[in-house]
Amino acid sequence: MLFNEFGSRENPPILLLHGMMQDWRSEYELLKPLEEHYRLIIPAQDGFYDGSADFTSFADQARQIEAYIRLHYSGSIHGAYGASQGGLMLTELLTRNNINLGTVIMDGCYVAHQGKISGWVTYKMFCKIKSTGKLPWVMNLMMALMGNSKEDVTGSFMDAMYMNASDETIRRNFMQNYTYRTRPEIAQNETMVHLWCGSKEPYAIKSHNILKKYLKNYNEEIMDGFGHGEFLIKHTAACCQKIRSTFETK
Repeated sequence: MLFNEFGSRENPPILLLHGMMQDWRSEYELLKPLEEHYRLIIPAQDGFYDGSADFTSFADQARQIEAYIRLHYSGSIHGAYGASQGGLMLTELLTRNNINLGTVIMDGCYVAHQGKISGWVTYKMFCKIKSTGKLPWVMNLMMALMGNSKEDVTGSFMDAMYMNASDETIRRNFMQNYTYRTRPEIAQNETMVHLWCGSKEPYAIKSHNILKKYLKNYNEEIMDGFGHGEFLIKHTAACCQKIRSTFETK
């Protein structure tokens, strides 16, 4: 795992976790305004940066984050924001409960089990995109189910992806993503969790309903008219301001 930090060391540290197939650098560009107020910690998952070994597992990625936060921040940070698969990673970290994450924001978190077949189909599709540069029709269908348009897929989403991941990294990552199940141990964590998603995201809403069965402290906000990632990508300044105000609300 590659750890990147930005902003003054005097500022409160926050953890920013990227989405599935997302290049960590695109996440940094979107959330860069937060650098004025926080020390940004942005890990790149194994398999998703140049020179990296293949992706391992969400449990192993979480272990590496825990080790880093313990070593550099005595096991405690001010807050954490995870978009899409970054929200799944926060679910794993909360379940393990080995570090203090402060205030947590999950934006478009998908932890609703979708099955091995879905994972396999999506893995094969992304391998084809990577090798040919062409988007199959099923990609548009999949994104439509997440509330996104064809223009979103060919524009902002593709621009943000890390396309040098190996086929094995994509297979492992996608299969783990699509078969992840929330574990009841997360109920032992008392962290305040903010659940955000768009009203056009049925799987995120389903994931919220799963998480709400276990979380002791949470606040849910479903943003009317938004699809997956739209608030962050299309309203970046407003999203950064909302993240900051959420972290500072006691």
